[in-house]
Amino acid sequence: MTCLTTLLTTISLSLPAQSLGGDVPVVPTQDRPLSQLVYAELRPDRTVVPVGTEVMVEFVVVNKSQEMVRLAVPGALVGRERLDYGMGLPLDHVFSGPDFRGLEISSEQMPGMGDRVTRKPEFPVPPITLAPFASVGLRFDVSRFYPGLHQSGIYQLGWRPYGGAIEAPPLTITVVQYKQVVMQTDYGVLTMQLLYDKAPNHVANFLDLVESRFYNGKTFHSIFANQFILGGSPEGKGIGKRPDGQTLEPEFNDTPFEVGTVGMALLPGDPASGSCQFFICLSRQPVWDGNYTAFAQITGPESLVTLRRLGQVETDENRVPLKPLLIKSMAAVDVPFTPR
Repeated sequence: MTCLTTLLTTISLSLPAQSLGGDVPVVPTQDRPLSQLVYAELRPDRTVVPVGTEVMVEFVVVNKSQEMVRLAVPGALVGRERLDYGMGLPLDHVFSGPDFRGLEISSEQMPGMGDRVTRKPEFPVPPITLAPFASVGLRFDVSRFYPGLHQSGIYQLGWRPYGGAIEAPPLTITVVQYKQVVMQTDYGVLTMQLLYDKAPNHVANFLDLVESRFYNGKTFHSIFANQFILGGSPEGKGIGKRPDGQTLEPEFNDTPFEVGTVGMALLPGDPASGSCQFFICLSRQPVWDGNYTAFAQITGPESLVTLRRLGQVETDENRVPLKPLLIKSMAAVDVPFTPR
């Protein structure tokens, strides 16, 4: 069996349990239901995950009361409580749900896939004493226990530890085949790395337009020298939305607008007007940080050379290229996956 220390990262208790002195802990007396004293959370590293990669989730139990709370695994032999205050949530406590399940996972393709994974303890399980307002957790790659999460799909994860006495809010994880977009122009190739974690709805919108060939034959209709290039207009005049008229709510994020950052164009004063037009930065534009949605980044030396060439195209007094600057085609291609 693989040593769990190579699989798991522990999160230490926020506060140590109080004691009467020496190694004798205070034994809490709990006369209220556990759900009134503590709550559970699932904290993912990210909710959109590439196919075949780790699905990192932190399992956390938080004492929301002013009392000390003792947590033990129902149905398991009770071991001696550890006094090592650096410990995190033991794995047996994660798998303390009904019938010793950990996660309850469902998807359209595989309903109830989490029901098949149980870990009944072979040895006594130490209880945990949580100090007032303390928390304890354990973070690990859940796909090691649930390999079905390596397949594309939308999965809802539920966690009901301690025999179901408490229940974490459900967590949705989307596993997708990551793609990048390759644009062909008269001045070379631009490869765009999509920011799935930062702006998932904008990424989905962009991929939908790319895969429907909306951008093929469109233009970059404006060039602001040393600032940005702007394209994707349906009529090539800087106006218009995607064919179905759909617009997007903003997904402003912490991505800085620097050379090669791709952002969604907006109407003045309307942060929810993003649709199909986009811009690519030619230089650092700090004033746009947090005010526009960054959803992609130009990647690779060849792409940066192409971008520089596009930004140097001659324009008229209205910043319109003297010769149409065509987007010959765009294609979405799978991002190669390197196994761990």
